[in-house]
Amino acid sequence: MESTFTVGSLKPVARPFMRSVSVASPKGDTPLAAPPSVIQVEQKGERFMVQPSAGVSLLDAALQQGIPLDHKCKKGTCGRCAVTVLAGAYFLAPKTRREREKTNQPAKRLACQAQMK
Repeated sequence: MESTFTVGSLKPVARPFMRSVSVASPKGDTPLAAPPSVIQVEQKGERFMVQPSAGVSLLDAALQQGIPLDHKCKKGTCGRCAVTVLAGAYFLAPKTRREREKTNQPAKRLACQAQMK
C-alpha cells in the first residue's frame, strides 16, 4: 500500500531551542571585531586594516599597502605616527624603549617603531 502525504500532514521536525541575540556596536559604523589575520589600528579618528608583514614596521607595512598613516620622522622621536591598536596586537613585537617613553597606554603604539613578528 502506498502512502500519500499532503502539505498539512507532515510532522514538523523538532528543533533545538535557539535564541537570537543582537549586539549593538558602540558606534553605528564600527565593526565588532577585525578579522584575525589583520592588525586594526585607529589614528585621528580613522580606522585602518593593515596586513601583517614579518620583519617590517607597522608604518612601513601600512604605507606599502597604500594606507595613509600620518608620520614624520620615522625614528620614534616626534610621536606623530602614534596609533591605537584595536585588534591584532599579537602580530607586533613588544614595545621599544622609545615607545615606552612616549606613552604608557598599552594599546598606543608608534607605528614607525612597532615591528611585526
